Amino acid sequence: MPVVLYTVFLLPIEDDFFVSLSSSVHLHWYGFEDPQSGIEHFEACIGTKAGECDIEPKFNCLLQSNILKTGLKLPANKNLYATVVAFNNVGMKVEQSADAFRVDDSPPSIVSRPSFILDYKNIQGFWVQWDPSLLGIKWEFKDNESPIIEHTVTVKTHHEGHTPVENVQLGNQNSLNISLDAHNWLKSGDKYYVVVTSCNAARHCSSARSPALLIDSSPPHLGGFRPPLTWKTHRNQNASSVNLTWYGFHDPESEIKKYFLSVSRSYNGNELTNGEVVVVNNLTGDFQQTRIKLREKLKRHDMLILSIWAQNNAGLNSSIARVSVHALSTSVKSDSNEGLLELEKHSCEAHYCNKDCTCAVIGKPCTKSTRDNKCTVLNTTDVIQRNMQTLNVYGGQKSHPQHISASSACLSGHWKFNNSSKKVSRFEWSMGLRNQPIGEGVFDLKNEIPWRDVGLRQEVVHCLTSNQTLLHGQEYVIYVRAWFSSDLSAIFNSKPMKIDQTPPKVGRGKYIKDSNAACKRDFDFIDWMDTITACWDNVFNERQSHITHYFVSLGTSPKGK
Repeated sequence: MPVVLYTVFLLPIEDDFFVSLSSSVHLHWYGFEDPQSGIEHFEACIGTKAGECDIEPKFNCLLQSNILKTGLKLPANKNLYATVVAFNNVGMKVEQSADAFRVDDSPPSIVSRPSFILDYKNIQGFWVQWDPSLLGIKWEFKDNESPIIEHTVTVKTHHEGHTPVENVQLGNQNSLNISLDAHNWLKSGDKYYVVVTSCNAARHCSSARSPALLIDSSPPHLGGFRPPLTWKTHRNQNASSVNLTWYGFHDPESEIKKYFLSVSRSYNGNELTNGEVVVVNNLTGDFQQTRIKLREKLKRHDMLILSIWAQNNAGLNSSIARVSVHALSTSVKSDSNEGLLELEKHSCEAHYCNKDCTCAVIGKPCTKSTRDNKCTVLNTTDVIQRNMQTLNVYGGQKSHPQHISASSACLSGHWKFNNSSKKVSRFEWSMGLRNQPIGEGVFDLKNEIPWRDVGLRQEVVHCLTSNQTLLHGQEYVIYVRAWFSSDLSAIFNSKPMKIDQTPPKVGRGKYIKDSNAACKRDFDFIDWMDTITACWDNVFNERQSHITHYFVSLGTSPKGK
């Protein structure tokens, strides 16, 4: 009688439970022998139970031990068994069945196409991402026949240019977060999309592509007002209107979305326009115009301050451009009701003790000033004692506060009043390394003033240039200077924000144990089927921040679910 020393396998991979085709199967066996009369031939069949042949009846394989059987119609999603029968030369036989296998002849299906996760990386309500150092991606595939065992993620540009993320191999997970260093930041103005390929245990794969994501990490370029600027008071009305013209604002990456304008009798006010006037960008030429009705009546020789800034489609705001204008009349009559607004270009008066004025070079103080005021900076105790408004400053945006960030490029912050005492007239912001001079690590303190004027806005996003980077493991602080008068201010700051650009690490020599409640042994075999305990004490460690949660899955293959 033939003797079976080994067993029967499916090819090409010996321990596969799933095969990819219903029309063919590859069988391989060895270990059958008969030293007395020898093997005369083999027969094989396929059935729903070991030893049965109800799917494919026995067929003669001659003396082959490796055969590809085609023309089959194997049912999907059922346990199937291949059985081989060996006959010797005196008609005696022995049979052996392979382990069960299943047919999955279809790829995974798409539940949710890949998309970019924009939390923390864009401003709420906008579709452009401003952080070039972070990518968050999510997707979902499913497969009812065999488990999904692998995903491949590839990030591409709209012009097939270089991308720093190519063919990231993952297990059966539905999201990916990527942190890029300063050498690999995404490029402003480029559109990126992601392709995710999902493969099941039968080696069938399907791919899906996300919509494009535009990157814009820089605010609009600053422009300003230009003639013609005019004013007019209509008869029988106690209010005037101004016609304003501006130019020079542009944003090559995401384009200008809208403009914010205000008119005031003071440097930081907006009382004549009752707040900011919003003008949607419809620029078709080199400049743009609008007519604004004021709350008061102008008269000849009035001095006004016009303010304007632009916002792009990433939600980033330009600096504020301010100019002083004088109301000139087109008539010599004292009761003239219209005229030009003449720009004050030279030797304008400084409005604050830090020499902020309307005719200086952008980003620079006035070179000449008649003010001799000294700036007084109050501490928090002084502010409270004087019954002034205090601020709470936070890292991150109002919609997503943060005390830890994975970014290597951008910081954001916001603030709110802690009381309703004496009003603040305007805000300036800065940011820098903790326990260092204000602005250190973010601004070039030798050539830049580290404070930025934002009027009465209470939120800021700032991205570094390509020759700078946020440092992994360091802490940064958001500063806000609140001005109470032209020479009186107070500085408030946020709690430190830690930069953590790396994932948790697996300790050397550490591994997950399949164990019991005691977690003392790592089991290779168990004789119960209702519970299993996974133990990973001290396996993962995180030095910069802290681990918030774990994902646990159980599967029949590595990384399977």
